[in-house]
Formats: sequence, structure tokens, C-alpha cells
Amino acid sequence: MNYQLLLEYYAEGSEITRQEAELLDLELYSQVESIKLSSSQGCIAEAPKHICKKALVCEGSLWITCLAAVLDQLSPPSLGQKSRGAKVFDELFRNGYLQS
Repeated sequence: MNYQLLLEYYAEGSEITRQEAELLDLELYSQVESIKLSSSQGCIAEAPKHICKKALVCEGSLWITCLAAVLDQLSPPSLGQKSRGAKVFDELFRNGYLQS
């Protein structure tokens, strides 16, 4: 099952299992690495409004941002540790997907 489908189910109220969360975490890592190489990745596309709402991010956010936000909800970072959302933001900025 792909991450977008899992996020769709999550937005509709389904729970994400621990195993699914681990797979999503691997997917996030893979996507962060892939945006360094290519701007044609699907994770750079805008996520639907209902996904953004469930992820608690601004409407019009990218899929990768929603994925990171949901993972932060499911498994919050430890005190003093950077959130996945912040790490994704940094990578998007560093690779020219966001402007200052």
C-alpha cells in the first residue's frame, strides 16, 4: 500500500498501525533523499485539502509535508529532537523548493 493511500485512510478516520507507521517513516526518508536528486517526485505535489486538514498543516501543503506531520503526530520527537516536519522543511528549502 502506498503512503498516499494510507494518508487517505487516516484522513477518513482509520488508525495507522505501528507497522504502517514504520513503513511511512521509511517512505519519508526515501522521499527526502529523492528530492535531492529530482524535482519530478510525486511527494512535491500539493496534497488535497482533507489530507492537509488531518495532518494539521496549511491548506496547499505538499504531500511530503503532510506525511512528516502525520508521523510527528503518531510518534512525536523526543525533547530536544527536531521534528520530521522541521527536517522536511529544511530539506525543501535547502534544495530550492521553498523561497525565503
